[in-house]
Amino acid sequence: MDIDIKGMLNIPANKKNAVANHIEGDALVIGCIDCDYTPIPGSRECFRCMVETMASAGSTSRIVLRAGKDLEISGKSSQMIRSISSLRRNSAPVREEGRKCRNCNMSRNVVMDAVWDSFPDAGFSAARSMVDSEPGDASCERCVRSTQRALEQLERDLEDVRS
Repeated sequence: MDIDIKGMLNIPANKKNAVANHIEGDALVIGCIDCDYTPIPGSRECFRCMVETMASAGSTSRIVLRAGKDLEISGKSSQMIRSISSLRRNSAPVREEGRKCRNCNMSRNVVMDAVWDSFPDAGFSAARSMVDSEPGDASCERCVRSTQRALEQLERDLEDVRS
């Protein structure tokens, strides 16, 4: 017999495997209890989650994965995650896009999402192919060129972090 413990405790169901997080002192605490994955810092899922969470919550010197038994990531590993999350934050568009841009396959949001959706295997070739075609009109050209430069910069910066 299955018992709905979460329902009994009125714990809301997470959306899209979202995790709760907060900052305690110099540590970003990521609540892994409701995550579908086992908190293994070296796994693709955990690495991606730590980068995404730090990019949205802010940088700290330590990361704590909280799931019954806390796992702490600090030192060089935390420093690398902090660097990559900063790149993640900086690759986002500076301003809101208009309706036309939101439907465009060459918009910065769409292109950068293609890169980060495949992270840590950053899919630069797929993203580059999205902006290789000519823009539909002159008003789009500046946006597409800016996206191409941002993509090139992100690729160089990630390569620097890897080396």
